[in-house]
Amino acid sequence: MTEQTILASDLRVITRYLTSAGMDPAPVLTAAGIDSSALSEPRGRISVHQVEALLTQLAAQFPDRNLGLALASHHHMTDTHVLGLTAIASATGLDALRRLVRYQALVSTQEPFTITEDAETVTLSKTAVHSDTAEHLVQVFVFAVILTAIRNIAGFTGDLTGTAFTGAPQGPEADYRQHFGPRVSFSSDDASMTIPRAVLEQPVSTGNVDILTANEPLLASLVRAVRENNLPAKIKLAILDSLPDHTLTEEEAAASQNMSLRTFQRRLEDEGTRFRALLDQTRTERAESLLGDPACSLSEVGYHCGFSEQASFSRAFKRWTGKTPSDYRKTLLAPDH
Repeated sequence: MTEQTILASDLRVITRYLTSAGMDPAPVLTAAGIDSSALSEPRGRISVHQVEALLTQLAAQFPDRNLGLALASHHHMTDTHVLGLTAIASATGLDALRRLVRYQALVSTQEPFTITEDAETVTLSKTAVHSDTAEHLVQVFVFAVILTAIRNIAGFTGDLTGTAFTGAPQGPEADYRQHFGPRVSFSSDDASMTIPRAVLEQPVSTGNVDILTANEPLLASLVRAVRENNLPAKIKLAILDSLPDHTLTEEEAAASQNMSLRTFQRRLEDEGTRFRALLDQTRTERAESLLGDPACSLSEVGYHCGFSEQASFSRAFKRWTGKTPSDYRKTLLAPDH
């Protein structure tokens, strides 16, 4: 079974918190079997077992603190890299929340979050995946981070419809009510945060269609790479990372995996593919994604796929799909599609 992992950079909140408390984070991380250098790697991953050990250890060190809220106050949106930046670039808070759930595998391969929508409210629910102490800490941390983001980007100043946690309070209950509002419950069957739908449907101040256009294909490829965790997925991600400024060569792809060219080619052959096929697949997937956005011109689509000339992109796209980019877009955007 594939090992469950968490994005290493999301643990930077812990190093910031410990530093603010006058402590050296390195020994704390080491005690949980975590190499602190992993937190600086853009796509570093850490075993969920190590993370759970770290959180349990911290809760024992600070028994009177609400660590979930304390850690949330040290969170930066850039800790989740492209996911955080893309979420806050969404047109509405609801779009942002949907993206966070759709691409949550980037942060945790356990994918514990779901959204339930109705006419009046939107509920974010979390499945319990950790031991009691660590689970409660994570629930409070994530809900607090998301609520703070919603307040910041949507100007929401009211109360939540309700917040529920599966564990008992860690620290004074007043701390929870100050952050989440008066409707907070504990020892519930399920963890959830319910937000008025009207709040989430408001346009947000940080919406940016250019960021969405550039990052959405990357997010999809990142999720595939994390879930599949194989060489072809990693190479497609490396190709996508290099676009639009540079088209990765086979030699560069081999070097990125610390392999000789021949070993690299043999490994791909064992996976039933070749570098050129992965290059074409990656560009096709990115083009198809961008063509679904009518605000992105055909020349912009070609540019984001690594083509300096529109004609070259059109020829390549027809070779990949059998259709010209304009015909593909017409089919994609047809009312009955």
